[in-house]
Amino acid sequence: MLEVNYNKDEYGFPTLLVLGCFDALHNGHAALLKKARLQAKINGLDLGVMLFAGGKGGKQVFTYEERLEFLKAYNVKFVLKIDFNEEFKKTTANDFLHVLDKKINIKGLMSGRDFRFGAGAKGKASTLKSYADDEDNGVWYESVKDVMYGEEKISTTLIKSLIEDGNIRIANELLGRNYFICGRVVPGADRGGKLLDYPTINVTYPENKVEVKTGVYTVLCSVDGNTYKGIANYGARPTFNEEAPILEAHLVGFDGDLYGKEVKIEFCDYIRDIQRFDNAEALKEQLDKDILRITENND
Repeated sequence: MLEVNYNKDEYGFPTLLVLGCFDALHNGHAALLKKARLQAKINGLDLGVMLFAGGKGGKQVFTYEERLEFLKAYNVKFVLKIDFNEEFKKTTANDFLHVLDKKINIKGLMSGRDFRFGAGAKGKASTLKSYADDEDNGVWYESVKDVMYGEEKISTTLIKSLIEDGNIRIANELLGRNYFICGRVVPGADRGGKLLDYPTINVTYPENKVEVKTGVYTVLCSVDGNTYKGIANYGARPTFNEEAPILEAHLVGFDGDLYGKEVKIEFCDYIRDIQRFDNAEALKEQLDKDILRITENND
């Protein structure tokens, strides 16, 4: 997939460009992208999608590289890569459209109805409609209505809140996929195997990703082309008087050494809060129950 850097690179093929933030690529975004894919095919246009390289500040649901992978499902030919820096924040809505007109051969524009752009977020769907209605610009514009979850619009803000509150099942439902992190396996205290008979891997949690609520989760772990069910603890380990947060996972059916390898941890369900147990044996009894949850419910 080609990267077209905003206000630097040009794209000469006739294009349908989809405008939006796409911080999470959730079900609302999927509805827009499916319609855009169809419109691009009908009109014989290349499909391009606007993406902020590092999100719009703060921690991300999915990284830029992860979102690029998701976009492959929509036959996207290129991404309009934008750095959400101070200079870009000062760009007016009209100047933004002028740059697009100058650098990209745009024949059509699409966005969600709530899309805002330009300094002070003064540009909106009606701005794009007026731009398209001007025959001198030679483009058409279509907006797509919001996708709702109950009374609330599906949004990245809502999904971040759900992840941080431990409502991971609902977050996954709105994302259309499991929320996940990718990290490197690092050495730990090795208590899981020696004291508890549950060997674990310690995974570095990426600094740029939204943090799940501290607690115990059912997870899926992918490594070396294989996927394992498991349970993971994110946070402190009060039974052993360790307060520093860490992601520690036990993989059902895995026996081996993963030190130094990159793994993908998908969060499937929030099981319980972190607890302090009187001793390692009491903790092991709870882990037995947690593992039984996976095998019985087939999570």
